[in-house]
Amino acid sequence: MANLKNKIKSLLPRRLNYWYYLYTAKKAVNFDIRRRVYDKVYNISAAEKVKRDLTLNYHIVEKGLTMPVPRPGFGKQVVIDLCRVVLRYESMNLPFSELEFSQSVTVLKEYAAFHNEIGFELDKEVSDSLAKIVNRFDNVHGTHQIQTTAKEYFKAINAPFDAFCMSRFSVRSYTNTEIPMPVLYDCIDLAQKSPSFCNRQPTRVHIVKSPHKKEAILAIQNGNRGFGHLAETLIVLTSIISVTKDIHERNENHLNGGMFAMTLLNALHFNKIAACSLNWSVDNEKDMKMRALLNVPENEVVLLVISCGYPPESFKVASSPRKKAMEITKTH
Repeated sequence: MANLKNKIKSLLPRRLNYWYYLYTAKKAVNFDIRRRVYDKVYNISAAEKVKRDLTLNYHIVEKGLTMPVPRPGFGKQVVIDLCRVVLRYESMNLPFSELEFSQSVTVLKEYAAFHNEIGFELDKEVSDSLAKIVNRFDNVHGTHQIQTTAKEYFKAINAPFDAFCMSRFSVRSYTNTEIPMPVLYDCIDLAQKSPSFCNRQPTRVHIVKSPHKKEAILAIQNGNRGFGHLAETLIVLTSIISVTKDIHERNENHLNGGMFAMTLLNALHFNKIAACSLNWSVDNEKDMKMRALLNVPENEVVLLVISCGYPPESFKVASSPRKKAMEITKTH
């Protein structure tokens, strides 16, 4: 039957085949699109959404606190918004023990303490918003940002697997010491051991060392302010869509790329290279700019940007605490 279908398709004009595949593709993805649109329009899972807003905001603040040179008064609107979301969370009678809430409160306390220590007078709206949180939730505690050294950060690279995994954090401080290409190739070879659907190996790696191209990429990626310019190397991951057979394999490029990226990050860590994954959630215009910069073929999708470099002797990392296995697992 499959052979008959293929024979019929081969006899049809290419344009007609195009419209057939476009129709079947829209039909396949429509179910997922409807679910996502419904979730956004009808505001289901209000508790998850308020926790989402807490995390989005507190992570921006904790990143600011761990910048190579934190800017006094940074993130004014983000801090005000985070204070409002904290109070909204409280009004929903949700438990204070949730990680998103305790970490948000802790980060806000850190933000206030940092500016007190350097003697910087915050904007009145910011200080008033912070006062409501600091005084109201005195008994709420999360994890603080981590001051470390390169020696301490890499001490577990030869430790058992569990210690190795727990030792890696996103690092946003780099020196200008060059990462040798052979070392990067070794890391990529290790990443190649990541699972790949039917061993089709769709992931491709673009290593960017050109100052001009690095600057251009960072200008269109949202989330590297304050540290991206320090990266000695940018790694851009793409994936070939031609290795998928039909629209039902549409998620495989990103799934395979995600597994490849995590192995690559661990490989960089193993080689004492600090790194931070940068999202590529951008509009079509920015995506086209990236494609033009790196001459990405039409049959490849851009997945992710990784900034990396050798770290300085002393630096800070965001604690970014994780939920426990019991909190995210269901047994069936």
